Amino acid sequence: MNHKNIAAWLAVSTVWVAQAAVAAPVSNHPAQVQLQQNMDTVLKVARNTGLNEQQKIRQIEGYADRYLDYQRIAALAVGMPWRQFSDKQKTEFIEAFKDMMISMYARSALMGAADSQVTLLPKLVDNGNNRVDAFTEIRARSGKKYEVAYQLYKVGSVYKVYNIKVDGASLVTIYRNQFNELIKQKGIDGTIATIKAKGLKKVDAVN
Repeated sequence: MNHKNIAAWLAVSTVWVAQAAVAAPVSNHPAQVQLQQNMDTVLKVARNTGLNEQQKIRQIEGYADRYLDYQRIAALAVGMPWRQFSDKQKTEFIEAFKDMMISMYARSALMGAADSQVTLLPKLVDNGNNRVDAFTEIRARSGKKYEVAYQLYKVGSVYKVYNIKVDGASLVTIYRNQFNELIKQKGIDGTIATIKAKGLKKVDAVN
């Protein structure tokens, strides 16, 4: 899968644990209802010809801020070394990581979202403790299909995304490998500086 296709599901999730499956009616679980609403909203923005690219990016980013838990995504992406970060370093890392992802993928994400068909699947995994996996299928213009799992947990009445998997490949795991290597080589501050400078290798495939 190339970066355009990866970016497509990042955009859809943005509105960017295997357990036993629990049956649920199609679109009836609150997480599925919210995911469908998020998909509809983001795709509407992506396909709005009255907006320029930067306007679309700003609208989607603002919407995504309500539904993505950037702190939890960052902590999972770093893994064990996250405990060594100071509060200031955590804040700087989260901001830099978010900015890097938008910078790397925003344009191609909009293209991918506009060109792809996205369908909510009648599938739900209940992981307990108000955590669920909800699923969509993305069909690219080429006809190739990808199953996307959105891992969410409930905060009040909202389900927040803390990880995304494409055909089983985890976003946070992919980036964890890079972050751990960077931390070993450059330390925490050096890693943050590298991310701020957009020096992290772009993930062009999930396999």
